[in-house]
Amino acid sequence: MGARDPRLPAHRHGQEEAVRPARQHAHDDVLEPLAPRGGRTAGGRLVPTVARRPPFRGAVVRAAVLKEFGAAPVVEEVAEPPCGPSDVLVRTSAAGVCQTDVKIVDGLVPTVELPRVPGHEIAGEVAELGRDVTGFSEGERVLVSLDVSCESCRYCLIGKFDYCEALRRVGFEQDGGWADLVRVPARNLLAVPDGVTLAEAATIPDAVGSPYHAVVGRAGVRVGDVVAVYGLGGLGLAAVQIARVAGARVIAIARTPERRELAEQLGASWSIDPRDGPVGEQVRELTDGLGVDAFFDVVGAEGTVEQGVLACRKGGQVVIVGYVVPEVSAPTVGLVYGEVSIRGSRSSTRDELERATRLVAERRVTPVIGRELGLDEVGRALEELRSGTVIGRPVLTLP
Repeated sequence: MGARDPRLPAHRHGQEEAVRPARQHAHDDVLEPLAPRGGRTAGGRLVPTVARRPPFRGAVVRAAVLKEFGAAPVVEEVAEPPCGPSDVLVRTSAAGVCQTDVKIVDGLVPTVELPRVPGHEIAGEVAELGRDVTGFSEGERVLVSLDVSCESCRYCLIGKFDYCEALRRVGFEQDGGWADLVRVPARNLLAVPDGVTLAEAATIPDAVGSPYHAVVGRAGVRVGDVVAVYGLGGLGLAAVQIARVAGARVIAIARTPERRELAEQLGASWSIDPRDGPVGEQVRELTDGLGVDAFFDVVGAEGTVEQGVLACRKGGQVVIVGYVVPEVSAPTVGLVYGEVSIRGSRSSTRDELERATRLVAERRVTPVIGRELGLDEVGRALEELRSGTVIGRPVLTLP
């Protein structure tokens, strides 16, 4: 393992320092809510007052607008979004760019209609409050949960807002954060804790919240588990850290040596190159022939689910987070005789997002930001993701 990666804070030198002693189950960790929706405390501390800029009152704002699938979004002036009674206008300070945005631009997400302003990872300051909104103030630093639920369907009524029958997502079915201003329901806001930069906060809704849901909510990773994370982009690197917080040992899997080395710095116990042989065989060599309790497929490429099943111990589970190929295959003998399960994982619940934010605030999870770019450079960010030349999350920063 080489020198410390410059993307990491100076105080995080080795894998043992990356995680505090875990408790007996992932759900018992610091995975308590950061603050109630609309609240203004973080871990029992009052969120500090921030310097406030006057809210936008002009007729137009800048936005990166996707007008044609397969072409880069065009940065242009658009009408300032109206603020409804229960809405908030957020002045975007930082917005993440991820592989899902690449799929959106390529026209591979069927619910996206044009024209659309993408951007589902958003952090900034409250610019304007709807007349019915309480609990937030203009100038307050916030991040945005991307799922906009109806609050009235059968899922919402039992608190499963992420399963909403009329679900809309910021940056997918409604305009997102690649713009000076974005309109969201006030219930989708979470205060950004002191010490967390807005660039870091922007990555939390997806690059931290989604792997938290996969590791804790779907797989229920416990102390003593051994897990594998296949794919070490923004989500995968966060998954490594979250699994370590939960008390697991982690096998990090990627082709790029720099990604594997960074994963070890973030707490992975081992790393392997899938080109060195079948992943299942390599995993079993590291686990005395048993395999892993959970295999997180953050790649979603041809054959990765099959490799995950072969890498699991009896009773293990493959959790699919990434999706590239439209269909997957798996060995039925491994599924039946080994009682290995396969499950999908998408986004995070509101409670999980609060807990993920707390992990970042306590520096138990560090979002890996690969590059910060201006809004005019969104095309470059997308191309670097396509080519795999950026490690971590590209983040657009807006003045």
